[in-house]
Amino acid sequence: MIYWDNNATTQPAPEVVQAMMPYLTERFYNPSAAYGQAKAVKRAIEAAREQVAALIGADADEIVFTSGGTEATNAALAQFNKVLTTATEHPATLRTAKGDAAPVMANGQVDLSIWKELLPGHDGVSFAWANHETGVIQPVRSLARAAKEAGARVHVDLVQAAGKVPVRIHDVEVDYASLAAHKLHGPKGVGALFVRRGAEWHPLHTGGAQEDYRRAGTENVPGIIGFGKAAEMALAASEQYAALASLRIRFLSALRNAGLEVVEAGAAAPRLPHVFNMRIPGITAESLTLLLEPMGLICSSGSACTSAEPHPSHVLQAMGMPDKHIRESLRFSLNRYTTAEEVDEAAALFLKAVEKIRSVQSAVTGPVMVYR
Repeated sequence: MIYWDNNATTQPAPEVVQAMMPYLTERFYNPSAAYGQAKAVKRAIEAAREQVAALIGADADEIVFTSGGTEATNAALAQFNKVLTTATEHPATLRTAKGDAAPVMANGQVDLSIWKELLPGHDGVSFAWANHETGVIQPVRSLARAAKEAGARVHVDLVQAAGKVPVRIHDVEVDYASLAAHKLHGPKGVGALFVRRGAEWHPLHTGGAQEDYRRAGTENVPGIIGFGKAAEMALAASEQYAALASLRIRFLSALRNAGLEVVEAGAAAPRLPHVFNMRIPGITAESLTLLLEPMGLICSSGSACTSAEPHPSHVLQAMGMPDKHIRESLRFSLNRYTTAEEVDEAAALFLKAVEKIRSVQSAVTGPVMVYR
């Protein structure tokens, strides 16, 4: 099976699972307890905090562990009264933020002049460093600087970008930033929020003294240990992620060399190296995924958080794409273990699926449609 839906989740690395196992078995102690075994677990959490901080160039005391990227984003947005965000954000932002959503251009990026026009009246802003469906990277420094000049604090969603592109969070005017372990070969159910030292903070969860009173609740120790290991490995593998751009090009070139017309969303903007959202005009994404999965290639026709909903992708709609084209759009997201051989095999499977669909559809019958 070729798994190319890594923006939805990644397979935990074997080293991550190995690091977690002792904390699921003999090192089960509550890190808030006073005896020696518990203190050892507490030290392990702090070591993981250092690893996660290093991934984005933060200090360890600026990392607050959470249950995932959604909680981290929700906690950050709770610090604001009125939030300016963008129309292409993840639902964790759009369904939480109270304020305006800036439109994006056809390439998926925010128009800085419109961003500046919308800023007055907002005490916070929130936007993704890189989009979850297209991989499009926003002009982070410009958006953050404009927000600061307008007196607003800044939250950045790093869930898709962390570990995939270099991030030095202290070099950007950002107050809060969300991360999730399962997007970089770590476990599900654990994330983190960067809270810049000195930034205003009101806890979303209250109770005990965990996370220096910033997030109450007994820690997910195995998850945190796994997150730390995954962050350490992602930082060490930064060159591997950069090389994925060449594999993306290899796949698309194979399709084009075979005579297919391939249209990419967001190709005119900087993108994450491992993500591409594309369509083959005249062929629906539903029909392709229906064939590709049993053939051994898994991809996505939208983000995992919205794929169960029947309406078209809000991200592609915001980029001005008509519904017909959205229904043709597929998202592929590679991982650092992807090989050239796998890419060639995936291209062959894709071409075979297209050939099969074209053999049963025509100008008279129209495209193959899938109804659920």
